[in-house]
Amino acid sequence: MRWSMRIVMTLAVSIVIVVCLSLLPKMDSSMGLSSPYRWPSNRIGQVTDNNLPDLLVQVPLQMRIRKVELTNARMSLDLSLPKNADSAAVYRDLYTIAQTMLMKTKNVNQVWVRVIDYSNASDSASTQLVLAMVAERESGKDMEKGANELSLIQLEQELQNRFRITYTSKWQQRYPL
Repeated sequence: MRWSMRIVMTLAVSIVIVVCLSLLPKMDSSMGLSSPYRWPSNRIGQVTDNNLPDLLVQVPLQMRIRKVELTNARMSLDLSLPKNADSAAVYRDLYTIAQTMLMKTKNVNQVWVRVIDYSNASDSASTQLVLAMVAERESGKDMEKGANELSLIQLEQELQNRFRITYTSKWQQRYPL
């Protein structure tokens, strides 16, 4: 009798543990939406150092992000310009970054983006700035259309009309008019 009682008790405890473990993911997803460590996918949220990677992973970019800095209400990004990138890809990424950071966040009021050519760089001192953009929340309020819905000319005009863009001689060498 004792062995059978031990087996039943062990079985009951095992079932309780299995049920509790199966409920954990449901509890996590229902409680985790307001967590400061996860970025809400379809809502506007507060960007912190903890959830910044979750936000940046959701941004579809062709250029690689090399550096990100979040200070007060300003986000600074350094993007690496690939050798084979065309100007449309650069403008599309700039538009997408500005749209995401200004429309999906509550606390980012300025986005500074530098596009840097690292292709011939053996160290950080030999990198070359290609393009810089400063985007302000006030200028990017009604960016409704996605970057893929706009042509190259429309993307360029949208960015130049809304934000401050500085081109370097490296840009003009690489993408002549």
